[in-house]
Amino acid sequence: MRAYLAGPDVFSPNAMEIGQAKKDICAQFGFEGVYPLDADFSGLLKLASPAEWGYRSFDLMVELMDSCDLAIANMTPFRGPSMDVGTAVEIGYMHGRGKPVFGYTNVVAHFEERVQPDGFLVEPFRLIDNCMVEGPVRKTGAIVVRANVPSDQIYTSLEAFKECVHQAAELMAKGEH
Repeated sequence: MRAYLAGPDVFSPNAMEIGQAKKDICAQFGFEGVYPLDADFSGLLKLASPAEWGYRSFDLMVELMDSCDLAIANMTPFRGPSMDVGTAVEIGYMHGRGKPVFGYTNVVAHFEERVQPDGFLVEPFRLIDNCMVEGPVRKTGAIVVRANVPSDQIYTSLEAFKECVHQAAELMAKGEH
C-alpha cells in the first residue's frame, strides 16, 4: 500500500532527509511512503513564471495523491496556531477521494489554547485544529496521534509519525478505515 506523506516537512532545510526517514519508517510497517518531493519537478524550469511553477506543483501533488491508497498527515502547527494550509487541502482531497487519512502532531495543546484572542469565536471542541481537518481522520477510524516533544523538536521528531504509521498499519490490516 502506498501512503502519501503530507506535511510542511517539505519546507525544512533537511527536507530530503526527513522524507527518507519517514519512508524508512513506512517500510517497517509494510507501506511504501510517497513523499511530495518524490514528484518529477524537472519540467518546472521551462515554465514562464513562478505562478505557473506553483500551479504545476499542485498538479504533481494531485498525481501523487491519486497514486496512493491512504495519507499520513503532519498536522503540527506551522507558521501560526494552525497546521500547514497545504496539508489541510491534501487531507480534504484524500478524504474526498474516499481514501483513509491518518494524522499526527508534535504539539499537544488544543487549537483553542493556541489561538490568540481577537474578538472572533474559536471552536471549543478540544481538537488539535479546525474540525474540518481532524474530522477526516476520525472518519477513518483513527485518532490524531499527539506527541509532547520539546519545542526545538516539533518539526524534527518522528515519534508521533511512527506511532501514526503503526496505527495506520493496524487499521488497514483489519479493514477498519
